[in-house]
Amino acid sequence: MSMQIAKIVLYSHRGEIREVSFRLGAMNILTGASKTGKSAIIDIIDYCSGRSECNVAAGVIRKHVSWYAIIFQLGEGQLFVARKNPGVGDKTSPDVYIARGKAIEIPPFEELHKNITVDALEKFLGSAIGISENEHRPDLQTRDPLEANFRHALLFSLQDQNDIDSKQRLFHRQGEDFIGQAIRDTFPYFLGAVDEERLLKQAQLDQARRQLRQLERQLRDAEEVDTRALPRAMMLLDEARQVGLVDERYRAPDSEAALAALRRIAKEDRARDDVIIADGEADLADLRAERQSFRTDLERVNAEIRSTKLFTAETGGFEREAKEQRARLSAVGLFKHNSDHDPEQCPVCSSVLSAPVPAVTEILSSLQDLTQDLQAVEAENPRLQMRLASLEAEADALENRLRENQQRISARIRENEIQKVQQDTFILRARVIGKVIQYVETAGETRADSTLKSRVDLMRARVTMLEAELDSETVKEKLRAFLNIIGHHMTEYAAQLELEHSNSQLRLDIRNLTVVADTEDGPVPLYKMGSGENWVGYHILAHLALHRWFRKKGRPVPAFLILDQPSQAHYPPSQDVEGSLDVLEDDDRKAVRSLFNLVDQAAKELSPTLQIIIMDHADLKEDWFREAVVERWRGGVKLIPPEWLNN
Repeated sequence: MSMQIAKIVLYSHRGEIREVSFRLGAMNILTGASKTGKSAIIDIIDYCSGRSECNVAAGVIRKHVSWYAIIFQLGEGQLFVARKNPGVGDKTSPDVYIARGKAIEIPPFEELHKNITVDALEKFLGSAIGISENEHRPDLQTRDPLEANFRHALLFSLQDQNDIDSKQRLFHRQGEDFIGQAIRDTFPYFLGAVDEERLLKQAQLDQARRQLRQLERQLRDAEEVDTRALPRAMMLLDEARQVGLVDERYRAPDSEAALAALRRIAKEDRARDDVIIADGEADLADLRAERQSFRTDLERVNAEIRSTKLFTAETGGFEREAKEQRARLSAVGLFKHNSDHDPEQCPVCSSVLSAPVPAVTEILSSLQDLTQDLQAVEAENPRLQMRLASLEAEADALENRLRENQQRISARIRENEIQKVQQDTFILRARVIGKVIQYVETAGETRADSTLKSRVDLMRARVTMLEAELDSETVKEKLRAFLNIIGHHMTEYAAQLELEHSNSQLRLDIRNLTVVADTEDGPVPLYKMGSGENWVGYHILAHLALHRWFRKKGRPVPAFLILDQPSQAHYPPSQDVEGSLDVLEDDDRKAVRSLFNLVDQAAKELSPTLQIIIMDHADLKEDWFREAVVERWRGGVKLIPPEWLNN
């Protein structure tokens, strides 16, 4: 499906919206002075299309924009893609919002939220432009297979101001790690030299090769079976004897008897009767868990026994002390129990004391308290003794259960060892039975004179046919033919620009990713051509020729081409005077007009299938140029509105 750009939308942090609209299927020119934000257009498109990092230059745009957005035109419908501007110090943001409809209305700032991942966005865009399942497998297997995706396709649609005048790089991001190789690997797919069903045919070839290997192995087995000696049958019978599938005293008198014995083994399939279902390791784990539980309980009971014994010892000490005190106080019974006794007079001899003694009532009160405490302690002692006896009995029971558990664990370990031997025997038997069954089936159903040979021949023919359809040389031949056609278009465009070597046949060199002019003195690559005029001119005509091919063949590449500062070789920013070409020399003015005129003619020729967007300083006075201008960023008009800066 064709993909073009209807609008670029920016959101401020306050929710204000800035729109830049473009015409579909035509040339669009965004002209203006330096530092107005023109070059950020490519970085915004790149970022909103799933690039891992936001390359919009740090400054006014990064500071005042909260979300970047694009409205893509997809056939009769539209797709709105918004991506959050990374925060200060961040290189990217995972927040992506998409919406799809017949005619998208720009959603308000409050509705923007993450509803898709960056990876899912990339797959969605690839599916939207028609990228089918594909895979490039290097001939020498020097690197992993690569699948062409939307990010690869976008490389053919962007030319920033550093790309467009480079003599070393023809494509966007070509000089970055792995990008150049990715362009080489995916080029045949995007040009259409690779069959759309290649991945399916590759899977069919892989399956056919596996089946062929199986049939060839069966044929070898059949040829071995067809011999008189049948050495493999005797070997299999020996293996069966070693694992107990036949009586160890049995010896086959000849090969036919050995084959008959093997057929009996295959028919009985004894492995089914010997399957060991019990899971000894699980039982052992349960027993060990039970032992741990017993140990925990025993530790708890022992701790309680220690606490009880300590409490009993402490109450015994208290009892002894209390009895001694009661004995001392009991002497109060010798005295009179009158309440008016003078505490300063001796109760025995009635002499005056230097220090007063306690009253008899106080001593009697203390004696009564001690007696009550002793009675409580003496009443508690039997219960403590009973509790202690109960705890000790529980501890004995737990120790017995621990001993029983240990015995069961030891028995389980011995049983597991026996079981493991049985399982190993079962595995050996199952392996031998499998070999016997395969051999018997081969011996019984296939002979050298059977249909097996014809099946092998048919499968070999299928493999050969699929290999021919997937032959890399076939792809290379188609690629060379397509590149010759594209080179012819490039030569036509070069004649209009009057570039150096424009009279020579031009071609794209996919291996080196450059433009080559085939002259009478030999090939001349782009990096050997002089002047920025040639570099810019050949970049533009190469991409125009490529998109002419993409659109003619309906290839899954975005139907837009974005060119940043194509006039820079003749009209540098330092000479900009309101976009006028009057400040230029005649040759430079002619070259700039020819360049824009070529792009305009190509856009009209390919309309409405191709959209071309140009950002430049130049502002020509010709009517066709003015009709193509979508915005002029001069006199304070920029990508970021001035009121955003004030806010």
